[in-house]
Amino acid sequence: MELLHKVRAYMIRHRMVERGVKVVAAVSGGPDSVAMLHILNLLKDELGISLHVAHLNHLFRGAESDEDARFVAGMAGRYGLPFTIKSVDVTAYRKKERLSKQVAAREVRYRFLLDTAGEVGAQNIALAHQADDQAETILINFLRGAGASGLKGIVPVRENLYIRPLLTVRRFEIERFCGEMDLPFRQDSSNLKTVYLRNRVRLNLVPVLERDYNPGLVPALLRLGEICREEDGFLEAEAAKAFRESLLERNAERIALRLEHVSGLPVAIRRRVLRHAWQSLAKSKRNLSYLHTEVLMELVGRDTTGARAVLPGKIIAIRTYQTIEFIDGQGESEVPYYIYPLNVPGTTFIPELGRTLHAVVAPREAVADPRSLSPEEVLLDFDRLPSKIFVRRRLDGDLFHPFGQVSSTKLKDFLIKQKIAREERDRIPLVSTPGEIIWAGGVRAGEGFKIKDNTKRVLHLKLDL
Repeated sequence: MELLHKVRAYMIRHRMVERGVKVVAAVSGGPDSVAMLHILNLLKDELGISLHVAHLNHLFRGAESDEDARFVAGMAGRYGLPFTIKSVDVTAYRKKERLSKQVAAREVRYRFLLDTAGEVGAQNIALAHQADDQAETILINFLRGAGASGLKGIVPVRENLYIRPLLTVRRFEIERFCGEMDLPFRQDSSNLKTVYLRNRVRLNLVPVLERDYNPGLVPALLRLGEICREEDGFLEAEAAKAFRESLLERNAERIALRLEHVSGLPVAIRRRVLRHAWQSLAKSKRNLSYLHTEVLMELVGRDTTGARAVLPGKIIAIRTYQTIEFIDGQGESEVPYYIYPLNVPGTTFIPELGRTLHAVVAPREAVADPRSLSPEEVLLDFDRLPSKIFVRRRLDGDLFHPFGQVSSTKLKDFLIKQKIAREERDRIPLVSTPGEIIWAGGVRAGEGFKIKDNTKRVLHLKLDL
């Protein structure tokens, strides 16, 4: 029962629960969540907690998903625990909200867990992320160029609500524990599909790094995460203090910071203060991208009064003589004409929209199932594309041959048929050749560059939100 003692110690160290609370245990049916529920059930009397099991059927895998739900219900019944099982058509939600499969599933799952906690009066939600998940997350964030906020990985306790009791337990320890305790579990077949980045990292990259570079890779990444969490926490506290000291004016539509004070801050703190200002006005839990942050840093350093930048959430940043201001730009619709060469592969920042276009070239067999992509993504036949590709604003008279249609039409007429409001049409970035629209970003690809049976290399374009 070594694992039991390890989890108990970790929960106590991070003060995950208080006596008398109810905990919703998120159980998918896989080995991690099965082990977590078993351990929590063994510890519940000692910790003074009660448990409620929650399972969400995403309806992704047909009969397999239905069997997962029945398995979890049976497991909860054997423990004598109350449970909530719900089915949600995540595919329909993804299409409605224009999200990727993974993002949509995560949003629906967390909303379900929050709703369940509210309905049963629970104070905590237990999630079964373990040490290998943590290592993979840190590695993925490293590959994306994240700073300390990303390299800290998954936190043990978030918002005093979400707890992760298994975060220092290795996958092999969990599987061994399930064997020792004779705990059956379900296997999610999608975990073996290498079209997903996390699966490629887990199945391909981590084994190579462990074999050829560092057998202790996972513990090393866990140490990195711990160090970054401590340092990020300190920097965030300093940034929050600096934000309060820089604040000149704040209301629902505007935040004004003292330019002189912001300019004098250390760079590491200045970046965080600017991101915090955006988050506060956009009411977003997301972090501002590196490119957007650097645009703000440049804005602060300019001598030009009136210089501005467009940020996600339609927030406008403006440099005045004495301030750096963030305003709600929901009412602004005019977008000046722009045209930029598309960096392939690479990223192309569109300051007029405050958006970034990411371009990746990959073999056909390595890309995701197109059905799993959000409307903000598209897959194109790379070898049929010309060498010069641009991203630009639409022009009067633009013609477009949409995917699935037999002929070209006026872009304006097509957008009207798609029920896109007039004020939003100029905010659609067009990926184009000198003579043809390849993709109306976030709306529809062009017919001329669709993937065919003989496609060997794919261009994956993705717009950030």
